[in-house]
Amino acid sequence: MRVAIVAAELGPYAKAGGLADVIGALPQALVRQGVETSVIVPGYRALIENLSTTVAADGLAITTGGAREPYRILRADGAGGVAIYLIEHAGFFDRAGIYGEREAYPDNNRRYIFFGRAAASAAELIRPDVLHAHDWHAATTTIAVRADARLRASFAATRSVFTIHNVAYQGVVAPAEFPLLGIDPSWFTVEYLEFWGSANLMKGAIVMADGVSTVSPTYAYEIAHDPTLGFGLDDVLRAKGDRFVGILNGAEYGEWDPTRDRLIPKPYSPRDRANKKLCLDVLRENLKLPHPPKSQPMPMIGMVTRMTAQKGLDILAEALDAIMALGVQLVMLSSGDPALERIFLDAERRYPESMRVMLGFDDAMAHRIQAAANIFLMPSQFEPCGLTQMYALKYGTVPVVRATGGLRDTITEFDPKTMAGNGFLFTPYTAEALTGALERAIAVYRRPNQWSRLMGNCFKSEFSWDRAAGEYVEWFERLRGSG
Repeated sequence: MRVAIVAAELGPYAKAGGLADVIGALPQALVRQGVETSVIVPGYRALIENLSTTVAADGLAITTGGAREPYRILRADGAGGVAIYLIEHAGFFDRAGIYGEREAYPDNNRRYIFFGRAAASAAELIRPDVLHAHDWHAATTTIAVRADARLRASFAATRSVFTIHNVAYQGVVAPAEFPLLGIDPSWFTVEYLEFWGSANLMKGAIVMADGVSTVSPTYAYEIAHDPTLGFGLDDVLRAKGDRFVGILNGAEYGEWDPTRDRLIPKPYSPRDRANKKLCLDVLRENLKLPHPPKSQPMPMIGMVTRMTAQKGLDILAEALDAIMALGVQLVMLSSGDPALERIFLDAERRYPESMRVMLGFDDAMAHRIQAAANIFLMPSQFEPCGLTQMYALKYGTVPVVRATGGLRDTITEFDPKTMAGNGFLFTPYTAEALTGALERAIAVYRRPNQWSRLMGNCFKSEFSWDRAAGEYVEWFERLRGSG
């Protein structure tokens, strides 16, 4: 089987979020399954500077919205036997960031519509059995190979699939921008791309793809049956029937493994956990947090997250005083909403011996928090899959999560009687429910025998990319075998 993956991020050099981790890991896992796998991404400055490239195709151009956009296709050998194809267009992609992390990019629609069309041309060089596009930035590829007559003939034997990583971001463009797609206006109808008077790229990709997936089984159910979580596309997803599936993402254990993590003070393992306590002591010293007396054990709660309401930071702010009264320390690596940042920085000043807030992202600190913390908190309003709770499990750090999306699929409530379960969950999106889940976790923490067993359950939890890749291959085969 030959698979071509189209996406707007590729870790570690072109990363804005979890999508980069997926596109960095899934292709290599597919290769291990015996699948010939290529990745097509924008030719961002960071990628071209860090990869050794050759020219795969030159002198190409796309006319988009009346403007002729020349480009080249570059090729590089990626890790694990993955071929990487880059769409080189200096005007669109030779920038410091990706989507606008450092500045606002008002031309994002034009950039990624162009990318999707150019990626379809790159895929023609590969001639894949499966063309796998990810999220709205790559949706135009899925649209083009079915709506453009020439491409439709070229990809007649190819199965086109589309994966949703977050349905909240759909690529909605104004009617005036529809000509950028380079397809007949007859596709601008409610059956295809029209969405409340605008053109919706994600909707078009869902409708035109042979199969659609998302990143966890629970999230698949949620976005197809809850109009709020489906952001208006729930009925479109339900219409796909059994061609819409949820495949849980995997964790990149090559990077996240306490037995060989060079970013933490000392490695440790499920059988020899002593250095986890050392990692906690070092983090407290680095952050100038006091060491509690042995007679009064104080668990550390860790968070590595975006500072947004989606991640549950609003109910955390509401619950914060009650949580701190439980006798804990809270360490947050987070940034985002300025109003929420101010709330938590103010809370840090109120709790100088119990709380630290670090704004921004620091990969080394993310690893150190996972290794040091006793509890990892993810109170998300919605969470398509989530990866950090999987990393926490690998580090023996007990997740406390809201039962939504991939969090529900990876975490089960610990039962002190049966000793089964690998974390704690709450369902109502309220400060009270969040506090209650932490109370249950802290009660077990103060019973060392139970906590040790719970940590063991965490260490045994396995969510590898090889498992996920195997599910993708089975799905691709089913689609190839269907009409």
